[in-house]
Amino acid sequence: MSYSHANSAQQAKLQVHLAQLKRDEVETWFDGDMEAGDALNSKISRKLREAHVFVALMSPEYIHSHWCQLEYRRAMGRRARGAMRVVVVVLRHCDWKDTGASALKVLPRDGRVVSNWRTADEAFHDVTQGIRGAVRTVRASLAEDAKARPARAARSKASTGNAKTAGARRMKGATGPKRTKDGPPTRSRVSG
Repeated sequence: MSYSHANSAQQAKLQVHLAQLKRDEVETWFDGDMEAGDALNSKISRKLREAHVFVALMSPEYIHSHWCQLEYRRAMGRRARGAMRVVVVVLRHCDWKDTGASALKVLPRDGRVVSNWRTADEAFHDVTQGIRGAVRTVRASLAEDAKARPARAARSKASTGNAKTAGARRMKGATGPKRTKDGPPTRSRVSG
């Protein structure tokens, strides 16, 4: 979860709403989970590489923050490569449409900012449902990839076996051991 520290209260409120998702074995992480002495940049970078879903809490402060923008650009880069889902939660009115998020379905529903909902609880409930949907999609995709992996491995093994067979056929024509002037016999090498 990426957020400006100016929006810590909203981030904490969303964490409470995500409690059931956490019980459903979804790990959430934000910089508040770091220990004293952790290397800030490397820890955040590692967590970004490991994450399947990136949640950006968009606000004027988020857009203004150099560090938030670095995280967001990294996440959008991973998204472009198909390695991550980016979920944008619009906390307050801001210029989020020019951040690259205009092509995404944002939360809460219909891009209605959290601050415009009757209560924050209603807004964050809607956000939680949207995040749950993103998690469901990621889990289905990961399960599909896991099923496809054995088939790919079998195809890869078969093609490796074919390469070995082809290599053996090429080797048949190779000469046997050769003697060097001063030493024991050596084998010819066939490149292939």
